[in-house]
Amino acid sequence: MGVFNICVLLTVLVVVSGKPIDLKNIATTDNVASVSIDNFKSIESTDDAAPVNIESNNGTEADNELNANNETNWGYDSTRSLRNQIRPGIIIGSYAVELTPNVNAGTFFGRAIIEISITDAATREDPIMLYVRDLDISSVTFSILGGSILYAADYDVDDDDGILEIETGFIATSYNFHIEYTGSLSVVGKGFFAGSYDGGTYVAMNLHPTNARRVFPCMDEPTEVSIISFTFNNMEYTNLVSNSLLEENSVNQFRALQGPPHLWGMVGHNFANINIPIANVLLHSRPGLFNQDSQAAAAINFYFTNLNEWTNKPYFEILLNQNTNLNIFALPDISTDWHALSTIGIWEGNMFMEITHSIKQRKTALFEIANAMARQWFGFVVFPENWRHEWVTNGLASYAAYEMMRLFQNDPTGLDVTLLDVNTLFVTDVIQESLLLDAYVNAPALEPENDLFEEDEIRDHIHSKLVKYKAPALMRMMRIVLGEQDFIQSAGRALLNGRALQTVNSFYFIDAVNSDWFGSGNNNVDDLEEYLEDWIYNTGYPLLHVGMRQGGVLITQERFGFANLEHRSYLIPITYTTSVNPDFNNYEPVMMSDATVTLNFFLDEEDWVLFNIQGQGYYRVNYDNELWERIIEALEDPDRREEIHPLNRATLIDDALNLARAGNLDYDIAFRVVLTMEHETEYAPWKAFVRNMDFLRHHLVALVSEDEDLDQDIYLRMVRRTIGAVERELGFYPDITLSEPAMQTLTRGLVMDHACRANYQPCIAAAVDWFYDPDNSGVVNPNIPHEIRPAVYCTMVREGDDDVISALYARLDIEPTMYERSVILESLACSQDDGFIRTYLEETLAVNSPWSVEERNRIFMAVVRSSFDNAFNAINFISMRTMEIRNMYGGAEKLEAIIHEMAEYMAGFFLATEYRIWVNAQNNNLDDSQLTALRALEQVNANLDWETAHMDYVYEWIDENSSSTTVISIVALCLSIMIAILNQ
Repeated sequence: MGVFNICVLLTVLVVVSGKPIDLKNIATTDNVASVSIDNFKSIESTDDAAPVNIESNNGTEADNELNANNETNWGYDSTRSLRNQIRPGIIIGSYAVELTPNVNAGTFFGRAIIEISITDAATREDPIMLYVRDLDISSVTFSILGGSILYAADYDVDDDDGILEIETGFIATSYNFHIEYTGSLSVVGKGFFAGSYDGGTYVAMNLHPTNARRVFPCMDEPTEVSIISFTFNNMEYTNLVSNSLLEENSVNQFRALQGPPHLWGMVGHNFANINIPIANVLLHSRPGLFNQDSQAAAAINFYFTNLNEWTNKPYFEILLNQNTNLNIFALPDISTDWHALSTIGIWEGNMFMEITHSIKQRKTALFEIANAMARQWFGFVVFPENWRHEWVTNGLASYAAYEMMRLFQNDPTGLDVTLLDVNTLFVTDVIQESLLLDAYVNAPALEPENDLFEEDEIRDHIHSKLVKYKAPALMRMMRIVLGEQDFIQSAGRALLNGRALQTVNSFYFIDAVNSDWFGSGNNNVDDLEEYLEDWIYNTGYPLLHVGMRQGGVLITQERFGFANLEHRSYLIPITYTTSVNPDFNNYEPVMMSDATVTLNFFLDEEDWVLFNIQGQGYYRVNYDNELWERIIEALEDPDRREEIHPLNRATLIDDALNLARAGNLDYDIAFRVVLTMEHETEYAPWKAFVRNMDFLRHHLVALVSEDEDLDQDIYLRMVRRTIGAVERELGFYPDITLSEPAMQTLTRGLVMDHACRANYQPCIAAAVDWFYDPDNSGVVNPNIPHEIRPAVYCTMVREGDDDVISALYARLDIEPTMYERSVILESLACSQDDGFIRTYLEETLAVNSPWSVEERNRIFMAVVRSSFDNAFNAINFISMRTMEIRNMYGGAEKLEAIIHEMAEYMAGFFLATEYRIWVNAQNNNLDDSQLTALRALEQVNANLDWETAHMDYVYEWIDENSSSTTVISIVALCLSIMIAILNQ
């Protein structure tokens, strides 16, 4: 018998007298007035009012079936005591929520019947407290012990804290509360919302992570495990899907399931069922899409089959009464995380593509689909005990997603060059990106010290890019450390089957790893908990120092970050190889080290040694000057360079530039490593180059923008010195009739976009050649290769005239895919016309804006990234229109993502000052996003400190070492003349 069932048998002490309301003779209405406890009045019934169902849901069939299906009565396990933060001493047994949307008005009406028991006698006189946010409460009534008499309660809503406080006037152990309220459908992607697309609307519910409180009064904490049912009225759509099956003979009431509120979802829609990738898995999209779903359908088929096997948890056996279909929606207007069972929403641009498409889009889409599907297991089947443990479920989901993506893109024969190298993508997009973010002065710990309960803190943590990248990066390193078997996969299986439909935390994860690993004979780690402690509870990571010694090298370590950090010794998996006998395929640790170590091996005068094979370890490596000289000499020789694995060439670029940024390495050495890129054509080194050199480019542009006496094209000199091999071997004119390796196509697009933005004239000339259709004057060439379209479009908008913009708008009208639309919209942000940019930004806030929510976000960030002047336009715009941006761009989560991203582009004293003035202003309208803004400001200030320490030296080094030859100058001059002729 559950706790609530026991509670309903207890005696109630009634301490206030009053005339009760007889429920037998009344029904609620949509506009019931609240009734004072001192003067009870009958509630008038109306013809169209729905009757109040006050039957207790305790001991429901769903509850009994769930408990029979799971050995643990997970609804009442020991973790429940952790959840009562809003009002200790209460447990919510069930919610019955009824929602009625009015899409035209952008509002909804709600009723919630909530069963609450008081478990602590000492708190029975205290008010009942529930989270609410942006809900207008119109009535609160209650019964006691499931009785048939309704009393009116006194209540108050604290809008600042988002809490509904209810006074009953009774001292009781058990209540049924009936709450009526209204809310908004306007924040697309969050809570209960209305989305739109050309020719239609849809209504959806996405409660992750703290948006249940925007839909009904609730506890809204991940460990709150209650029985929840939903009824949706006035749904003028042909299809309605949610987590569970519909009640028998009902078209709008879904069966109750047990679980925390944040895991519920729903979509009411008129979308088309465009594909059935595999039995009982349905793919939905807006009507009218053709020939865009085949790649997504193939991926979904593969992922679903393999995730069932990988998790050893058959999807349709997760729990009783779950929806018998998995519904995957291509959302036309919003990109956001979904964790609800049986309903997955993915932005259309991250899923649908033409047969011939951008490799960059495929790279993004294949991961986004895999990750969204993996969250059905790692996010729903197991969910975090508190949001500070989000790294466990997020890390397992991302880890599993990349495994699925790797398997999907694997060709045992090695002959299919059109497939992606997922190992390379993981190192460059996950590990190296995480290492960068984890060095920031404002980097959060992977697991905060204390539980998180405040909305702003929760959002700031779980939506942090670092948390999303660092968790899978560490799990990848753990896999290598723990041995040949994939103990991360076995840990995931153990959690999914041992704690199905229950909470998890770091200790459960460690136990799950130990369940298979402990006793395996691997002695790299003695105590897994102790090993992980340094990595998850602290920011920063190890920096390995390698110094030449007679007969070998001496290894020491320190803690790395862009700010001064207290020393900490990490247990590091040491992997290395030498030029004497290079082996880059074996990255099993030769040893684990947390102290000074000497390695003995022979190196001749020109021999090198490289640590951290393929960049799989979560640390950086610095070498003494003699070793750096040997490495640079090898990289400068095209033949010897090829002996070094591309991922280690990428790691050398990534480490050198970040070490210099932190002051651990002279920029002279870092730039000499960079200049060896003149021989490079592989994706991984170029990805590392662009990520880190973009930082320098923006700050150099800010420097010369504030001082006209300086060379305005100072950064261009670095591009000229490094782009040689790409321009010769890959070129800016790919043959569209040939099929080339996918990673090569990806490299060209990456490098060309960077070079054109740096004003590299051969790149600009290529953009001019590609842009217009040779067979249709004034029309955008439809045969521009997808991968170079961002470079071509942006360059032409920046360099061209109004005709270019008109041509792109015309292309936008006929562009069939959301992704390619976004390429055009982001390219329009490259305009250097202040009037156009200001109008463009204003259009994102217009009530009748032509752009979807996702497109508005992409437009704004493209403006920020495009130039120094446009970054100023963006900071000026957001400082004046903060509240409108929050409302029109998708709520606080989207605003905060913008805030963090903007911080990276506030280069130079001028932009940094504007940003600081906005964040520190008393009337900045940041509201509960102030915490995020202040953390982002720390990064802005840190970048200013870097400028003070390094900017002059960086400029002078490039100025003195660019060696611009006469030939290069002549070529650039000829190209400039040609461009001028073409533009006439």
